[in-house]
Amino acid sequence: MHYKNFKTVTYCVAGWVNHITEEELREQADFLQKYVGIDKIYLETYRDEFAKKEQLDMFKRVMKDYGIEVSGGITTVTPDLNETDKKRQRLFNTFCYCNEPMRARLKEVSEYTASQFDEFIIDDFFFTQCQCEDCIREKGNRSWEEFRLDKMMEVSRDLIIGPAKKVNPKVHIIIKYPNWRESFAQTGYNPGQQPEIFDSIYTGTETRHGAQTDQHLPRYLSYSLMRYFESVAPGRNGGGWFDPFDCDRIDTYLEQAYLTAFAKPKEIMMFCWPALAGNKRATPLGFMYKKLDTIVGQLGEPVGLKTYLPFNSQGEDHLEDFLGMIGIPMEPVCEFPAFSEVAGVGVKAAANKVLLTASALKDEKIMEKLEAFVRQGGNAIVTSGFVIGALKKWPEELGQLTGVSYRERHLMADEFHYNINGNYRTAYVKGAVPITFPSIEHRNNATWSVMNAGHGEYHESILCYDTYGKGRLTILNVPDMPSKLYDLPVPVLTQIRQSLDVCGVTIDGGAGVSLFAYDNKTYGLYCHTWDGCAPQEFDIHVKREVKGLRRLSDGEKLMPWTIQTLEPAGVRKIKMQSEEKETLFHVRVQPGDFIFFEVKYQ
Repeated sequence: MHYKNFKTVTYCVAGWVNHITEEELREQADFLQKYVGIDKIYLETYRDEFAKKEQLDMFKRVMKDYGIEVSGGITTVTPDLNETDKKRQRLFNTFCYCNEPMRARLKEVSEYTASQFDEFIIDDFFFTQCQCEDCIREKGNRSWEEFRLDKMMEVSRDLIIGPAKKVNPKVHIIIKYPNWRESFAQTGYNPGQQPEIFDSIYTGTETRHGAQTDQHLPRYLSYSLMRYFESVAPGRNGGGWFDPFDCDRIDTYLEQAYLTAFAKPKEIMMFCWPALAGNKRATPLGFMYKKLDTIVGQLGEPVGLKTYLPFNSQGEDHLEDFLGMIGIPMEPVCEFPAFSEVAGVGVKAAANKVLLTASALKDEKIMEKLEAFVRQGGNAIVTSGFVIGALKKWPEELGQLTGVSYRERHLMADEFHYNINGNYRTAYVKGAVPITFPSIEHRNNATWSVMNAGHGEYHESILCYDTYGKGRLTILNVPDMPSKLYDLPVPVLTQIRQSLDVCGVTIDGGAGVSLFAYDNKTYGLYCHTWDGCAPQEFDIHVKREVKGLRRLSDGEKLMPWTIQTLEPAGVRKIKMQSEEKETLFHVRVQPGDFIFFEVKYQ
């Protein structure tokens, strides 16, 4: 391995495999080993066409000379196999799994691949959106979601796993999940059941340009989706997979690697060899991987605000990533977290704080789980989307926890009334642009408003809470367009960060800086390279009085303004009539830079 804490891997597509010569392959391998350092490749046997066995054998022989491991790969796309296939409207040439010739072709692909490799991965075209006459007939009275979830489980068992393991009983089969989690159920991806039959899983961490692509994914997804799939299959999430496409600048490409690495993967997959070899975006990777490797080796396990995203759920899509982009460490999970009586303080207290977005409404028992969690002493943060959905679906159950209401009105806000430093004193701030929220009405003094927003003489709460049992229900009102979180004034962002904090460390300042937290008192900052980005200056707030922050070595000599140990910029009380204190540290971060540090307590 070139690096101690992760393998660097790439993927070779079948059409390219069939046409490259050994001389070209060695020339490209020299380039990649010089600038990146490749530990392993996934050699594709099928993508519209079969890779020829003689070419596969040539690759295996050449890769052995370079000390590179070789596994297999398949992509489930195929050309029309007969005249009737031309009538099937298949996106990206994905298979119709109700079509017998295509089913036979996939079985053949799986058997061929297992005969060549002891491990192979399925690229993320392993879905269906076909609605041909055969699919309509087989679906019957089921919804498309129900039909496709069932169908792809059957395909996984009978056309991929079964045939492959019959040919090669020791073959290890990996399913790669795409970056579009919110659409899985509608296309047949089934992470609630498929990991039980596949040997391991893989995660798509491509984010590319956040505005100029059809997906519009917040960059933070490159980190958060890795963490989500770690909860789906603990210890069996093989790695994160990204590509150089639609990356308008080199840093846009590189930060996919950074954020994937911060999630502590086993492998970092750079798709794909022909797109990487000779590409100027590849040349900085080796340099940055060395820095990342040194940093990752000093980090504990990632922690953050647990966000419950049930399987097959959709709603307020990627809100956890928009919150990650404003500096809140997030930890998406697939199961509702259990309340812990011995959670303790600081990072350990994260066990008793959970965020519920509209996606959580997929769980038919969510109100029962929520009520028990809060009553026992947990702090549940629910979004406006969750509240609106729960008021429609379970009004009486939600009414046990809060008296808020929603009358399908909207709140246009450019003035904000926020809390000062945890005290009861408040201040006003004017926003740069108006922002629209759903108007969540609360009952004054029954529900306590922490922060209001509006214009002129009309304001409503955008952050409030109710007490219940031993715990608290906090309501976070989210802008109708979630990216408008980035336009909130700095004091408003700071208030939200403090209210959602689970690790005892927060930042102030504007959006575009992500904070990462780990269970060994280490933390990281990354300043995103998005459109209009600029260097950011802000304070790090650490609960308690501490000695300093020790910057974790990344193998590079520190710049003059980043001393080895950062001394406190001040210590202050954070609540009126309380001895609780926080320590402040002033930092400056350049776009594209990351800084990791350890908190040195007294």
